[in-house]
Parts: sequence; C-alpha cells; structure tokens
Amino acid sequence: DNPLVCIMLPSGSILCLLSTFFCTWVLCNAQSDPGTPVIQLRLAGDKKKYHEGRVEVLYNGAWGTVCDDDFSISAARVVCRELGFMDAESWFPSAKYGKGEGHIWLDNVHCTGTETSLAQCPSNGFGVSDCKHSEDVGVVCSPRRIPGFKLTQKGGSDEVGQPLVRLRGGAMIGEGRVEVLKNGEWGTVCDDNWNIKAATVVCRELGFGSAKEALTDARLGQGIGPVHMNEVQCSGFEKSLTECHFNRQALGCSHEEDAAVKCIVPDMGFSNRLRLNGGRNPNEGRVEVLTHRNGSLVWGTVCSDSWGTMEAMVVCRQLGLGFANHAFQETHYWQGDSSADAVVMSGVRCSGTELTLDQCLHHGKHINCPKGGGRFAAGVSCTQTAPDLVLNAQVVEQTTYLEDRPMYVLQCALEEKCLSKSADNADPSSYRRLLRFSSQIQNNGQTDFRPRAGHQSWVWHECHRHFHSMEVFTHYDLLSLNGTKVAEGHKASFCLEDTHCDEGIQKRYECANFGAQGISVGCSDTYRHDIDCQWIDITDLKPGDYIFQVVINPNYEVAESDYTNNIMKCRSRYDGQRIWTYNCHTGEATICEIL
Repeated sequence: DNPLVCIMLPSGSILCLLSTFFCTWVLCNAQSDPGTPVIQLRLAGDKKKYHEGRVEVLYNGAWGTVCDDDFSISAARVVCRELGFMDAESWFPSAKYGKGEGHIWLDNVHCTGTETSLAQCPSNGFGVSDCKHSEDVGVVCSPRRIPGFKLTQKGGSDEVGQPLVRLRGGAMIGEGRVEVLKNGEWGTVCDDNWNIKAATVVCRELGFGSAKEALTDARLGQGIGPVHMNEVQCSGFEKSLTECHFNRQALGCSHEEDAAVKCIVPDMGFSNRLRLNGGRNPNEGRVEVLTHRNGSLVWGTVCSDSWGTMEAMVVCRQLGLGFANHAFQETHYWQGDSSADAVVMSGVRCSGTELTLDQCLHHGKHINCPKGGGRFAAGVSCTQTAPDLVLNAQVVEQTTYLEDRPMYVLQCALEEKCLSKSADNADPSSYRRLLRFSSQIQNNGQTDFRPRAGHQSWVWHECHRHFHSMEVFTHYDLLSLNGTKVAEGHKASFCLEDTHCDEGIQKRYECANFGAQGISVGCSDTYRHDIDCQWIDITDLKPGDYIFQVVINPNYEVAESDYTNNIMKCRSRYDGQRIWTYNCHTGEATICEIL
C-alpha cells in the first residue's frame, strides 16, 4: 500500500524509505518551477490496457490532444513518468487510439527525455498547431509504476492520487509549514493544541519517521488562503492528519499561528560529497565537490558560469545549512584547498528542488568552463531563514482599470522602457492605452527581503528622483489563453520599502531621502495604480480573452523559502473599450497536486 523505494548511498550501502517521501519531495517539487505552465495528462481513447492510450492534456481548464509531428520516444518517456509510470515502451502516430476532440494543445514537441513535465519540452506553444485530430499521438507506457504514485480509475482515464497534506517553506527535507487540501484548495493548520503527536502523524503520512519538533507561531513562515484545521488532537497513531479530531472553525486564528513540523529523516550521506572551503564561517565558502577522476576520488571546484540562487539552494540543502543567502560567481577572496583548484563540474543548472548538486543538469565528464576555475569558482553563503514574498491577488482584482494617456506625459515611462515597443515611434500627440492596477506584496517569511546589490551599485533614475535597487523585481504580463505573451510586461526597476506593516511592527525601509531599501517581515510594499509604470501597455491589443499574470522576483535574484507562491494569475476579458479582471489567485499548483 506504501512500498519502499531504495537508493544507493555514497558509502555503497543501500537506504530504503517509504515511497511517499519521493512523491512528496522529489516528484512533486520537481514540478514547482513558476515559469512552467501547469498541465494534467491522461491516456484516453480506444485502448485495451491501462498503461496505453491517446495522450490528452488538460490546460486552462480544457482537455486537448498532442500532434504526432516531431514526437519521439523521449517525449513518450516524459509523458509516462508524468503519469507515474517507470518508462515508455513505444509511441504511435496517426490517431491509433482514435481521434480526440477539442483543442490540439501541443505540436512539434521536442523533449530530451529528462524533463519532469511535458510542459517543459520546447514546442510551438499551447494551442499553436496546424494539425488535425487524425494526427493525435498515443503512447504505451511500462506497466511498472513509480512508487508513491497511486493509480485510480476515473472516467476511463488513469490519474495519480493526490496527497492531502504537504509541507511548505522549510529549508530541509521533511520540514515545513503544514498545509492540507480541502475542497480543492490548500490551507493551513492553526497551532492551537498543536503538539508532537499531531506532528508525528503528519511526518508519517508523508513517508518520513516520527516528528522531531512541532512548531507554532508561524516559525516556518505564514501561509495564504484559508485556515482549514484548528485545535487538532491526535493520538499519534492515525494514518492521516484528517483522521484526528479537530475543530473546523478557525475563529480567532490567523496565519501568524500557522503550525509547522520538523520530521526525523535518515542521514543519507549526501553531505560527505560536498564541502565549503575558505569562508569566514562554516556557512559560506567556495563550493568543492568529491568526484571520480582517473580511478580515484578527488576534490575539485565548480565552474561559476550560469551559477545562481537555485544552484546555491541545492548546495545549502545538501550540506544541511538551510537556505541560500547568496550565490557567488567569483571567490578569489576565499582561499580554498589548493589541491582542489581544478574544475571538476561545469554547466550546472538546477531547478532548486534537487537533493544533491549532482542531480542537477551538468556537463558530466565533458567539462566546459571557458573562464576557468580559480577566482571564478562557484561559491555560496547559507542561512537558516529566508524571506517569502506573496502578492495580494484581491488588491489586483479590485483595482484594475483602463486609462488612455497622452505620449507627451509619458517621457519618463518611455525612458525606463515601461511602454510597448510601438511607443518608440509614436507621435507625441498620440495616446497609449494602459491597463492600470495596484499591487501589494507582503513578506510572509522569516527574515527581511533585501536587494542583492549593495547600495553603491544602485541605479539613480533622474525622472523619478530615487535609487532603484533591483532592475527586475516583478514582471507584469498579459498572455493569450495558450500562454503566449501578447502585451509587454513592466520590467522597469523598482524601489523597495515598507508601505504598510502589521500591528506592532515598525517600518524599517523607505525610498525617501535615499534610505535603505527592502521589505520587512510582516510588512508589505504597495505600488498604487496611479504611479508611473504601474501598468501594462495594451495599446496594440485586440479584443478577446486573456490571462493577466504577475511574477515576483522572476529571476530568483533573492533567495526565498517558497517560490511556488510568487505567481498570480487572473482571467481578463477585453472588448476594445473596457476590461474585466476576475478569478485572480496566487500560487501555482504542482503536477502532484492536480493529478
């Protein structure tokens, strides 16, 4: 019912854990890249076995098919693994399992086979296809299931079981804020009566051991959405937290009382193959990895090309040092072990959820590091706490409107590239149509959100008369229903400050008088709808239905405890004169949550 899955440890011994551990962490979190569209897959059509059928994709609430143009066994492998099967056996073109109906969502799909979702494979884009349903592709998957994926039959399609409990905001495996699923919506647990017995039920439900610690007072950050459970009372032997006695009424509870856990997780020996060297303290230094070279184990450095926050997150997690604080592409000021100067790892690209650095994409034995190691070796600094920014979706929905503004008053906006490209050659007497709105960004984390750049490198903007500490803090975009950007987002730089703080919290950051910039814990930075560049230029937009999207910290410049809540999406309808914005929601469901 909950089988074991075993892995080989660096020492050569075997470690077996409950399979739900891998669905909860490895499989689900691999899908949490905010930039990847969320889809659901199923195998449908005229089929004889549960592990074969026409590939159908659920995107934006509608099921559609996949065209067979350029499809390959690599793409079939991605499909099968996303559905919970170990591998693909074959694939078939030309609607072998019958013609589908509705959209043909994907065409010219090119997968390497390593992607965790079909949505990550390059294609023409969702809904962009010249195919007919006579070209619908089908696959045959290996009947062997990935441990931890539960197979159910609904309407003739295969679906993956959905966990009722998850952890968010923790730095390490097996720790985080407790969130439960109710009526299709994730919510938190109030910490009234929260104790080690309840925490143990959560840990065991997720495939870990007993609980090491039951945390209260939002120690691992505040959640969003409803508070689903209050006054939880468990014996400690329940199979699920939902089997415990609890009060469904959360009157008097706020997210400042969100419960969290730290579970007992076996030592898997991951930290033995990685070390930090030369730092001022054990939490920082040049990254050095242990690898096989010429028949022996040697220490070496990591090339810093494309090295960033996500890669640093994996290093800090692997070493048990918490979150990444900074990712360094130069480490000449840290004297590492001279015998480990050689570059032994290059081309590292992580999603940020991997357990070890060698699980990230990299060049393997074919090292390619043009600028060499030495001063350009990768480095990190780690921290036990991190900020967590969340956009208030309700504020966006309530403040959206259109304004026609003359070009002659938009010179600052033009200079800071806040307008569409067509504005570059626009007549000064012409007008631009702007989709205006307010945004309120709250820091629900455990530490202040501070710009990565030091004060000395901030950019002074003469038009607006203040320093901008982050050139890309937020993207504002309008997308077609197939995910293609149709109106250019606002990518000008921002000034970060505490506009409003919760009761009892003192404001620390303000842009006026060239003050320090950031967002304190428990405070929010508000950009009113009537300030410059707080818009999307939709002058060239045709009437229709669209997706309004806001992404905070899109380049992951600053480390956060949870990036899955950095996206807000709304549905929008534009008739050429008016715009309606509705169904705004924060957070992006991962594939394990929706299947």
